[in-house]
Amino acid sequence: MLEVRAARVDELDTVVEFYTRMIDEMRGTDFDVRWRHGEHPSEGFLRASVEAGEVLVGALGADDPDAPAAVGASRLACALVMNGEADPGYERGAWQIEAAPRDVAVLHVVATLPAFHGRGFARQLVNASADAARASGKRAVRLDTFASNLRGRRLYESCGFACAGECPCFYPGIDPTLAAALYERVL
Repeated sequence: MLEVRAARVDELDTVVEFYTRMIDEMRGTDFDVRWRHGEHPSEGFLRASVEAGEVLVGALGADDPDAPAAVGASRLACALVMNGEADPGYERGAWQIEAAPRDVAVLHVVATLPAFHGRGFARQLVNASADAARASGKRAVRLDTFASNLRGRRLYESCGFACAGECPCFYPGIDPTLAAALYERVL
C-alpha cells in the first residue's frame, strides 16, 4: 500500500537519490523526462523544497512485495514538489479561473520510478496533492508537462485537470523546441 505524505527533512538524501534513480532509469526510454543530474531538479531546489514542506512522496509499506525496488529506508516510489511558483509562460494559460498566485498551487517534477508504473501511484500522488492544496485554502492546482507526453496528459486529465493551452519553446534549458501543455484543476 502507498502512503502519500510530506517528505521529512531527514529524508533529503533519499529524495535526491529518488530523483537521481528516476532520471537514470527513464533515460533513453519512451518516457525520458530529459532532466539532468544536478540541474533539474537541482539538489538546492530539492533541499529548499523539502525544508519548506513542499515535497510530497509516495512511500511503500514494508509489507509491499515491491518495497525492495523503492528508494532508501523510506521506500519511495513516487514524488513531486508543490509550491506557488509558476514558471515563465504560465501567464499565457487559458485558465478556468482567475486566481492570485497565492491562491494557486503549482506541481513540479512529478515522477514515479519505472518499476511502479501502471500501479496507480502517480494518480494517488497527484490527487493527494490536490487534497493538500484544497486543505491549505488554494483555489486551483496548475502544472505543465511536455505537450508530447501523452501518458502524462492522460494521467492529469484522469485526475480532473483540464488543458489550459500549449506554449511553444517552453523548456529552453531542456530542449528549446519542446512545447508545454498547461493544466489546471479547479478546487
